[in-house]
Amino acid sequence: MKKINRNMEYLKAAIELKKYIKEINQQIIGKELSQKNPNIMFVKFSDGSVNELNITEFTNDFVSATLASFPGSESFIITDLATMSAQGQQLTYWLYKGYNNKTENGLVYFQVIDKDTLMPKGELQFSNLEKNIFYEIYAPDFEESSSNAMETDEEIKGKKSIVFLVGNMNEERLLHDIQRLIVDTINNVQRHSGLNFHFILNISKFNGEPSEDFKNRIKEIEHYTNEFVTSEYPNTEFVFDIEE
Repeated sequence: MKKINRNMEYLKAAIELKKYIKEINQQIIGKELSQKNPNIMFVKFSDGSVNELNITEFTNDFVSATLASFPGSESFIITDLATMSAQGQQLTYWLYKGYNNKTENGLVYFQVIDKDTLMPKGELQFSNLEKNIFYEIYAPDFEESSSNAMETDEEIKGKKSIVFLVGNMNEERLLHDIQRLIVDTINNVQRHSGLNFHFILNISKFNGEPSEDFKNRIKEIEHYTNEFVTSEYPNTEFVFDIEE
């Protein structure tokens, strides 16, 4: 298989997708809903251009057909103005589902609003991860890395310390899976906004020493994580430890 330089594409795509959902939420909040169906699909391309389409039917077939008409799209977000009953009250909210062509899971967020003024009530909130069935996602052609998590005995005031043991003999696959692990982890702990997490990634190259190229690329991922990931997910911090 031809080696393709995809360092940090997975991680960057996930962060950009979250930022894009926040951007769309800001665009929509308080917007006049003059049309009968206010739901929109935003299709974004690598050059930053965006096509907006009214959603005529809320089905996977509609989404897939729309994407097929826009080859080369990088990501998309679909909006849904919905209501639900909670604790005897009717809640009105915007639901956002976002997907990127480089990540295996989509992001689902919701923003509760006042049904009369359409203005926000509280903050944009994470709901769940959803499998990305709309894009064919690249992954190195090698078996997935082994990954185990355990809570450590280390006591850090106000933080939960968790170590991930991640290993593979194939460096490209290991780099991919480390990014995927970071993305899944930061999203899964979003619901625990009152708790901080200290994650240790213990990285092993099986059956040999890690190459200098691999170690340098891990350093790039570590720098990006500390610079950009933790700013988007402030209740997380990561330490990278390569076994040699």
